[in-house]
Amino acid sequence: MTSETRRTGPDQGAAAASSTRSAESTQFLDPRRSPAPLEQPTTAVHPPGPRPPGRPASDPPRPPTPSAGPPPLSPLWVWGSPVLAVLAVVRLPLAAATTNLDDLGGWGLAAVLSPFGWLALALAVAACVVELWSKRPRIPMLGAATGVLILCSFGMPSVVMPQARFTTAWLISGFVDALSGTGVPPTGIDARFYWPAFFAQWAWFRDAAGVDNLDVVLRWFPAAVVAVWAIGVYALARSMLGGTRAPWVAAWLFLGLNWIEQDYFSPQATAIVLLLTVLTFALGPLATRRTDTAGVAGWPRAHRGAPRLPRWRRWLVSAMTPPNTPTLPPRQLLLIYFSAALCLLALAPTHQLTPFAIIGQLVVLAIVGRFRGRGLVVVATLGVGIFILIAGREFWMNQISMITGGSDEGGAIEAGFFERLQGDTGQIVVKLLRALMPVLTWLLAIVGAWVYWKRRRDLVPILLAVVPMGMAAVQSYGGELLLRVILYGLPVLAILGVDALRAFVRVNRRREIALAVGMLVLFPVLVLIRGGNDAYMNVTTEDVVMTRQAYDQAPPNALVEPLSNVGPYQLEGVGEHNNAPGVKGCTPLAADPLRCIDEIQPQTILFYKSIEEQGVVLNGLQPGWSTAIRDQLIASGQYRATYLNGFNAILVRVPDAPAPAPAPAPAPAEQGVPG
Repeated sequence: MTSETRRTGPDQGAAAASSTRSAESTQFLDPRRSPAPLEQPTTAVHPPGPRPPGRPASDPPRPPTPSAGPPPLSPLWVWGSPVLAVLAVVRLPLAAATTNLDDLGGWGLAAVLSPFGWLALALAVAACVVELWSKRPRIPMLGAATGVLILCSFGMPSVVMPQARFTTAWLISGFVDALSGTGVPPTGIDARFYWPAFFAQWAWFRDAAGVDNLDVVLRWFPAAVVAVWAIGVYALARSMLGGTRAPWVAAWLFLGLNWIEQDYFSPQATAIVLLLTVLTFALGPLATRRTDTAGVAGWPRAHRGAPRLPRWRRWLVSAMTPPNTPTLPPRQLLLIYFSAALCLLALAPTHQLTPFAIIGQLVVLAIVGRFRGRGLVVVATLGVGIFILIAGREFWMNQISMITGGSDEGGAIEAGFFERLQGDTGQIVVKLLRALMPVLTWLLAIVGAWVYWKRRRDLVPILLAVVPMGMAAVQSYGGELLLRVILYGLPVLAILGVDALRAFVRVNRRREIALAVGMLVLFPVLVLIRGGNDAYMNVTTEDVVMTRQAYDQAPPNALVEPLSNVGPYQLEGVGEHNNAPGVKGCTPLAADPLRCIDEIQPQTILFYKSIEEQGVVLNGLQPGWSTAIRDQLIASGQYRATYLNGFNAILVRVPDAPAPAPAPAPAPAEQGVPG
């Protein structure tokens, strides 16, 4: 008996103890009754349950059994995706060994790709789908499967071809070679030298590594840079869509729709990396929304019962209301602002058009209050303006028509589509597919924008894709402009498309099978579209060795020209051996070969098999047209051959040689006959 019991007596001590126990318990009282704690049962202490039979009373109490975790996955889901990915990679050497590139024609790589290549692509798609369908998808495995998918689609030309296949990639390599050593870009050669950051960067890498060329980098650059793009799209989708599976589908859809082929070794490819980095910051850690004084997100609204304000006044108040501050610590915000500003400043000397695309997108986000960083818009605008006015002064004073468009230039749509719709049957089909893909992409994105609006009442994403289209309306950059406009908006378009597909699947989960089949069809079509020009974009090791031999044999400042502008003809000598005089109708020489050669008088003329294929597949010339021109130049005594192997040749001008006799132009092939 305690001292408290002794003072109050047994009855009072029992009442006090009962009152203490009921105070420790959580009770729900009927408001119609007065509090009566003594009448309420306590739930703070539970009486011991019956002891199991056979268990002695002296045994200590057993600890509670922890709750069972999720059931283990089936071996199919554990090993399915890794095995499929490994099988896909193993098939790639077999694809390279069994693909006959000599049979390339108007249908491009798809017509000659080995069955092992197609099987590798199908297995890569299956690895992605199997891991995504798992009950617990593993992020590292999804990343590895995505990398294998990129290698089997975007990297397939790098696997089956011995050298980088894109002519412009070798031209950019020549720009890097021109800056290597001195670091000073030549003037009056090419307008791209006014934005030399990319060339200077790789010239520094080349000199620091002590190598003479970047052939291996050129070959594998597309697959590597597309993998970085996919990471950026995945990060954007995480911010816009959320979830664990949808961001991966967004990355895959971006890959499947990216037929634009701006991922070769170029400043454009690096500029897209910087653009995606800034967008990821703006829509991720810097993302915010405007709120009114009551903390309600969206446009400011009048108080209940007050007269409705005019629309223009509500818009004005909303535009002047600053967004709320991100919740990140100040040090992290400072680091993010610094990194984003660094990317924007790096864009100014890297590419001509990309800074204007990202500035337009940031302006939209700033106006609608979707990111906290208006100062980044000022930094980007000042960086681009100062660079153009100071470092690019000579460019905008002498070549302003490239920005505003000249009277003698066609529109961007005409240059980008109608002027390219030529060639044999395979070329026409491939180019029509290239025109169809953007239409389907935009239709899917518009449906996704409607779904996104119904779910979040937000139209900002579709505006981010529309903003770059304004560049096509204000200037005539040429056919490449349409490709870049589509590429700038493609990350957001793919994310919106995934929102539409997600709504489609939620109606019936069995529709996921249809999406998997669609993915299995989309990537082979991607290989067809991207490889459609490979008949005249393929570069062999013989082409590279022959071209370097020609530059080694050429006298200082001698003019080295190809018969047509395909092949690795400018991998060296930019600024020294490629200063051809401008002669009307002679770009390229093959447009009017004998007249142009007589007027320009190049010291060395390069012939490639890709030049022959370009004339047959794209321009409708008879097979053997390039060898006929070569033989005629040799027969005239004006040129002699220092290298001759099939369609490949090096012709060197004979000193004081007579001009060649005029000859008719090569006859076009019959319509509908493929080369």
